[in-house]
Amino acid sequence: MKDAAIDSGEYRAAESLDAVASLSIEPTIAELATACTDLRDAASKVIASSRIADAIARAVNLWRDRQYPRRVSAIARIAQNAGFSVPSMNDSIDALVRPFTRAALEALAHRAPRRAGGNSSAQYGFIMAGNVAGAGMHEVAIALIAGASLLIKTASAEPIFFTEFARTLAKIDPEVGSRITVLNWSRERSDLTAIITAKCDRIVAYGDDATLSSLAHGVKLIGFGSRVSGAVIAASTIAPSQIDAIADALARDVTRFEQLGCLSPHHIFVMTPSSEVAREFAHRMSLALDRRSQSMPPARIPLSDAAKILSVRENARWRRIAGDAIQVWEAARLEWTVIFDPAASFSVSPGFRTVFVSAARDWTDLRARLVPVAGLLEAIAFAGDQADRAYFGGLVRDLGVSYIAAPGEMQSPPLDWPHGNGAFLDPMIGTR
Repeated sequence: MKDAAIDSGEYRAAESLDAVASLSIEPTIAELATACTDLRDAASKVIASSRIADAIARAVNLWRDRQYPRRVSAIARIAQNAGFSVPSMNDSIDALVRPFTRAALEALAHRAPRRAGGNSSAQYGFIMAGNVAGAGMHEVAIALIAGASLLIKTASAEPIFFTEFARTLAKIDPEVGSRITVLNWSRERSDLTAIITAKCDRIVAYGDDATLSSLAHGVKLIGFGSRVSGAVIAASTIAPSQIDAIADALARDVTRFEQLGCLSPHHIFVMTPSSEVAREFAHRMSLALDRRSQSMPPARIPLSDAAKILSVRENARWRRIAGDAIQVWEAARLEWTVIFDPAASFSVSPGFRTVFVSAARDWTDLRARLVPVAGLLEAIAFAGDQADRAYFGGLVRDLGVSYIAAPGEMQSPPLDWPHGNGAFLDPMIGTR
């Protein structure tokens, strides 16, 4: 009971004093070099993987609490910076931390290599993206449990989440917390980026493909570049009474992180020989997004993205006028958009709750629709019976999909999710 009391009471009181602490200050070259040296020293000290897992579990447990002062402060600042609503940001962070249960973290600790008593003495440099708060949390937890120390460079657009989570971890277990340093500098400071590239054993980088191409390549770099996700509904094996629940679940997947992450669905394929069945699901999807917008107000959309959404809408309308079997459902402004385009191949939307829905006659037809994005698909939400799921699993694995989710669970992959087809996970805990 002592840990529970500390987590829920004493730490909350202690952290309330610095919960409004601002962001990491850009380091000098000397300060960054010193941070790298200190992290190397921290990783050389033996800490059991089980203890690291315990510290992460306790930190995440605090972050599950929407009243936890550090989270309250972080959510408010992240939402303001990104233009998200606080309810939507809270829901997104809830989905992010859901898989980080004590049991899941302990299971990772048991699987982590037993080098030097559960320590790798390695140092990893993380270069985070700015589109999704907390993106990279899976890899951060895995690296820590495997014994590495981490220097995390946050993005200028989102410098808050990892700064504050690291402070929580340091409060709970200072020795474990000493294995993370979170700093921030602009991409123009290539001199600072060069230091962590030189001093860290591996660089783990997130962002679009253009960002990754600007970094040094080779054995040091593990890159998570531009990826997208979708959904497949096997309509013939789903009871009509379940359709609205599936649409509501997919609406949650779409609205979390405002459809900006690699696990956000852009295109939904309805397996059916009848385009009318797929059209009806698109209509249900529009109703689900409209309901969702009432409790999760949409984001403030940047002008460039708003122009893309308007372009998608106008293109669809002109095609309908020209006689194409296409239909558009849209909010009065830009809160959400659903486009039914029955014969379309996988399309990447502008985000911000913009979704395409199409019909696929059979598995061969579906494969043909997905082939254009082979290698770019990260996850697919699937609704159907077990026989369909088994066949579907083999199909999408051939296309490079790393995660098959239930609708509504796309933003909460398990800790052993082979993100990017296991480029990071496999060497860290030897999954395959």
